[in-house]
Amino acid sequence: MGARQVFTGFMLLVGCTAAATTSLFVGRALIQGEIDARTALGMAGAFFFMGVWLTFVFRLHLTGIYVNDRGVRLRHVFSTRTLPWSQVTRFEASPALFLGGPTARLACWVHTTDGAFESAVQRRSKSGTLRKNNGPVLTVADFDQLLVRLAEQRAARGRPGGQLDGRGVVSR
Repeated sequence: MGARQVFTGFMLLVGCTAAATTSLFVGRALIQGEIDARTALGMAGAFFFMGVWLTFVFRLHLTGIYVNDRGVRLRHVFSTRTLPWSQVTRFEASPALFLGGPTARLACWVHTTDGAFESAVQRRSKSGTLRKNNGPVLTVADFDQLLVRLAEQRAARGRPGGQLDGRGVVSR
């Protein structure tokens, strides 16, 4: 668990506490009959904001690569893509893309029979140039270990996983 997950976990705790506290006050006001139209509208706005807040922070907290017997799931903040193992051909470390151009950080890319898909998982970079902060950022050693483990998972499901070369490419 990195600093990002600790931060988003804290933000989830804050959001859940605010939602529970607001619910408690709303419940008490309903029991006492203190709710008028203006108050109800304000409470609806507060609950809407908390719902959006909690959904966004929860999605941010869960960004990453998930593996199970059926395939690889790439979870981003605003989208999730599940790729069946039968379509996965390899994993590769390539520059993360931001607005169509490469950034300073490498991301884990999943190559399939239908194309390549960027994950939110990135390798830490010391470069101060353009970076994208949309998911977990791993140390170089952890990132390389991720690529090896993904290749092992692929091999365990009947597809040869290959070897990690010096460029961070898992080849067949």
